[in-house]
Amino acid sequence: MTIDGYTVHPLSFPGGNIGKLAVCGTVNDLACRGAKPLYIALGVLAEEGFDEREFLGYLTDASTVCHRLGIRIVTGDTKVLPRGELDRLVLTTCGLGKTLPGRDLGISNLRPGDDLVLTGPVGLHGATIAALRYGLKSEGLASDCAPLWELVKKILPFPGLRAIRDCTRGGLATVLCEWAEGSRLGIEVDESSILVPDTVSSVCDLLGFDPFSLACEGCLIIGVAPGETEALLENLASSEEGRFASRIGSIIPAHPGWVSLLTRSGGRRVLDMPAGEILPRIC
Repeated sequence: MTIDGYTVHPLSFPGGNIGKLAVCGTVNDLACRGAKPLYIALGVLAEEGFDEREFLGYLTDASTVCHRLGIRIVTGDTKVLPRGELDRLVLTTCGLGKTLPGRDLGISNLRPGDDLVLTGPVGLHGATIAALRYGLKSEGLASDCAPLWELVKKILPFPGLRAIRDCTRGGLATVLCEWAEGSRLGIEVDESSILVPDTVSSVCDLLGFDPFSLACEGCLIIGVAPGETEALLENLASSEEGRFASRIGSIIPAHPGWVSLLTRSGGRRVLDMPAGEILPRIC
């Protein structure tokens, strides 16, 4: 079971909107624990006077994702707050799923020598929201918001699958730092193997953001036993959401609790946890 609240601003953005985001976020939280999403409860807080057509559009997009995955929205509630007491719309979801692999997919499974696989480019969702928030024009930039259960379902049979996380708030850097700290092992990643789209780099250059700290809504980091990495990559490459998957690093016994980034210039630096929340209300 998982629960989350969604306050993204703006409510609609290239690649998605608050309705699609709420369902995708819930689906992905369950999927990362190896759970098939089955049911969703949806709570709505809306400001007085909120446009009905806009509201129904967001719910339609949420319903479309559920229908595609065979998920049922089983209950919900709506409250209307006086004008000025809420920034337009807030959604809360509670998702229930059934665990399929019969084993844990958490941090405690990581072992020295395990490979780290990233399923797609980083920073797309955070950069898209930032560009809208600051009035930047970036042609072709869109959120990677997507439900990832079908992608995860394909790789669950791999016996060497250790852990899975989606790189949402805090981005790739946050997940890697949490894994290093939680496993009490070191992590080493290669900057040149991490795909950062030019559109994301442009936004980061203008605003001073680190692309590794920007949120993704359709990207996973996967820990896998080294003997299964190539087969896993081939499996991921056969799907739309995993076509850019690549091995980006490994778990090592050295410098436990720290993440080392091999830079494009050949040097090394510590990849830190983001300080504070660099871009609030991204989901």
